Amino acid sequence: MKAVIAILLGAAVAGCGGPNLSVSVRAGSPAAGTAARAALMAGSGIVLTRVRIVIRKVELETADTSEMDEIAGGPYLLDLSGATLDNGTVAKVLEASFTPGTYSEVKLEIHKPESGETGMNPGLQEMVDAQASIIADGTIDGTMFTFKTALDVEQQFESNLVLAAGSNLTLNVDPSGWFASGGARLDPRDEANRSQIENNIEASFSAFEDDNHDGHED
Repeated sequence: MKAVIAILLGAAVAGCGGPNLSVSVRAGSPAAGTAARAALMAGSGIVLTRVRIVIRKVELETADTSEMDEIAGGPYLLDLSGATLDNGTVAKVLEASFTPGTYSEVKLEIHKPESGETGMNPGLQEMVDAQASIIADGTIDGTMFTFKTALDVEQQFESNLVLAAGSNLTLNVDPSGWFASGGARLDPRDEANRSQIENNIEASFSAFEDDNHDGHED
C-alpha cells in the first residue's frame, strides 16, 4: 500500500536561503518499529484508517536562554493514512531556515483552527467546520467511527539538540494507545471515555533529532 501523507498549510513555511532544518512526521512508537494500526487492531477490535492533526507552530528554545526560534509557523494539517499508519514511515513535512546551534527544548502547539486561518485550504476548513484540532477515523468491531477533539495544548520536549545545517527534526505521534487504558479498550463512541482518550492523545507526542530519517532519536 502506498504511503499517503498530505501536508496542508495555512501559511507558507519554507527555507529562505541560509541554513535549513527539515521537519518530518512519523506515526508509531518512537522506541520500536511497531505499526500504529497493527498495534491498535491486536485484540482490541479498533483499527485506525486516518488521523488528522492541526499544528499551529513548532519552536526551538536556545540552550541556556529563554529565546525561542520559530521554525514552522502555520497552522498546518498533518493528514495521515495508508502506510504512514501501517509501518511508521517517516515523511518530510517542510524545510525551514534556522540558526544552527544547541537547543534545549522543542515546543509543539496542537491547535483548533479558526475560520480566518484557513486561507484557501479545504482540509483546514474541514477541521474548522468540525471544530476540531484532531480527528481520528477508523472502525471498532467492523463498525465505522470518527473521534473528534478540540484539544488546544502546547507540548514541550526537553532535550539536548545540536542541530547543524541539514539536520532533521522528527515529530512523532503514537496513536496505538489512544483508545486503551490499563489493558482494556476505550470505546471512542462513549463520551464517558473522552477525558481519558484526550489524556492519552496528549501523552502520545514526542519530538527528537533524526538526521538519518529512521524514526528513532539519534
